[in-house]
Amino acid sequence: MERIKLSKHIKKGDTLYTPYTNPDGLGTKLNLSSWSQNWLPEFLWIGLIIYKQGRKKGLENMYHIIDELNAYSICVPQFSKISKLNQEQRNRFWSIVLKYVSRDVLAPFTIVATPEIDEVFYNSFFDYSMNIDESISDLFSIIKECNRFHDELTTDICFAVDWFYARNGRLYISSEIDLLPQALTAYYKCEHSDELMRTYRPMIRSTFQAVCSIDSSKEFSKLIWEKLGEISECNPLKIVWEGNEDMTFFEKTTKVIDYFASANEDKKMDTKYAVVMGLTCYIYKIYRGIFKKNLQNDISGRILFRTMVESYINLKYIMLQEKEIPDVYSRFKAYGLGKYKLVMAKLREGKYSVSAEAQLDQNIMELYANEDMDEAFVNTSFGYFDKTQINRKFSLCDEQMLYEIYYEYGTNFTHGFWGAIRESSMLICDNPTHNYHTVPDYHSEQNLRSVHDDCEMLMKKLFELISEYIELPDFYYAEI
Repeated sequence: MERIKLSKHIKKGDTLYTPYTNPDGLGTKLNLSSWSQNWLPEFLWIGLIIYKQGRKKGLENMYHIIDELNAYSICVPQFSKISKLNQEQRNRFWSIVLKYVSRDVLAPFTIVATPEIDEVFYNSFFDYSMNIDESISDLFSIIKECNRFHDELTTDICFAVDWFYARNGRLYISSEIDLLPQALTAYYKCEHSDELMRTYRPMIRSTFQAVCSIDSSKEFSKLIWEKLGEISECNPLKIVWEGNEDMTFFEKTTKVIDYFASANEDKKMDTKYAVVMGLTCYIYKIYRGIFKKNLQNDISGRILFRTMVESYINLKYIMLQEKEIPDVYSRFKAYGLGKYKLVMAKLREGKYSVSAEAQLDQNIMELYANEDMDEAFVNTSFGYFDKTQINRKFSLCDEQMLYEIYYEYGTNFTHGFWGAIRESSMLICDNPTHNYHTVPDYHSEQNLRSVHDDCEMLMKKLFELISEYIELPDFYYAEI
């Protein structure tokens, strides 16, 4: 399906809807259903016939089977519906199938279509001499061949199902439509490589969707997938990302920080200097931690990088505000200490208690909250600094790309949203009989693409920003 541009989405409240999910349009009538999850198990028996007998012979035999079934008014393709026929009808159904299909063709399906599902089918096709591993392999192969709705074998199954509906009278074709009758009569005679099939295949699949939209049993399909999941092991796959071992820029950054430590004696008593260099060191320490602790391919690296981005924007924003608000640096400090005061006061007043070994120390926090002035004069804000939301700060700082890409992406990891969980902590199971489900990464095998280059990009932005106030050493500008 063609990807829908963001500009084509419809915004309602805080949600972007696609043209298909718009609650004022198609969304109210949309009923999504998956080929592999909801339909494939119903028609695995048809797929086995086509797959094991070969496409030409399999489709020809399906034509004869359908014709005879229709003569007895038992012309239904869904296995769940077949299993609900009375015993006499089921005996006749599978005896007709056996006229054109040997027991070994459908025997693999008896591994999951057990007697409690359909005893007649099971007794008709189960073979005590069959090789279980080979039969599981057959199921594995056919599911792999038709797992996607646009696969060739999938379309062959759709054709057979369409023919069931055409013969039992439930598919009505308008006299004004020429292509569908042509596709239904000529499809099985053509090879998939024939040019005509480019026209036939979409017609066959869309017809299938129309006739089967109300006839699939999600409960039956779920049961079959559960049984398929029991007969084989998961095969989890991981993507291995290499770390970046180049430490050249990191080493240069460390030397720049060392230079700052030995210079700027004339500024060290200024509040502005304390805030600018405090934030710079904070960002650098996060950067240093990522590389010294080898976190560049970890979840922690992404969360830490997002913190670097937000800290950089805080710094750029307050430097931008300086002309209009000369004491913005003092306000920034007071805002942050007010946040500390709030937590500390709740502990001090006994609202909550934490372990003596907890990460925060009440006495230290009280010391910091009273460092610049007595806390009696320190306000506590429950909103954003300067009451400006974070996305607005990015916009005012002309860093919208940092917000819309890096910050928003990092937010998924910070808050544990599913996209981040899927990328970092779930593995795809490469077993078709498990419907390619995801498996928790219990052994921490999946790593992530390195944040190395992103950290370097942000540190360069940081140094460029503070160079308006702090002179950078000449060696920083030298080519690496």
